[in-house]
Amino acid sequence: MSGTVESGRGLGVDRMTDPALLEQLQVLAGCPILPGTLNLRLHAALDRGDHWRYVAATDIAPDWEQLTGQAGYYLSPITIAQRYRGLAFQADEPAGSGYPTDLIELFSEVHLRTALGLSDGDQLVVALRDS
Repeated sequence: MSGTVESGRGLGVDRMTDPALLEQLQVLAGCPILPGTLNLRLHAALDRGDHWRYVAATDIAPDWEQLTGQAGYYLSPITIAQRYRGLAFQADEPAGSGYPTDLIELFSEVHLRTALGLSDGDQLVVALRDS
């Protein structure tokens, strides 16, 4: 799948400094994760298939839903630009603005904007992978 890089909402920036959270994200991704995400606006609505799984907010941290307003996450391991491992996700925000069906966020083993020289508006390809 492919999409256009765009600015995020910055809701989780300060939470990404928590070592326990990063460790949990690494377990879920199956690879090292650097703090920060990259938003990708897909060229079509996301069709979650067998590669996607749901993880409840309490599996991230006991108070995660209270802190974020997010009940859980749809997750899939991915390969970004045919070279970097990562995790694509969409948050389940029942009381919030919700995620558009054509938007995913990416965690990665590298800082994607730096490693790939990305700016808002650039195109990026990601591929689903087995965990």
